Amino acid sequence: MVGMDPEFRLDTQLCFALYTASRKVTSAYREPLKAIGLTYPQYLVMLVLWEQDHRSVRQLGETLALDSGTLSP
Repeated sequence: MVGMDPEFRLDTQLCFALYTASRKVTSAYREPLKAIGLTYPQYLVMLVLWEQDHRSVRQLGETLALDSGTLSP
């Protein structure tokens, strides 16, 4: 775009770089987790539970920054 401020270009946005990196990392886990029947969020829940059993859904959500709808069966 002519006259566009370079500050607003997509390739200069930290949020886009983080979004892209997050998607690539999650994608790298997809096949290995599929082989054991887990999604990435389920894997994260398992990691938390391996550290400390008997966590409530609320505690899991707080730890993982996920809402309860994502964690409900």
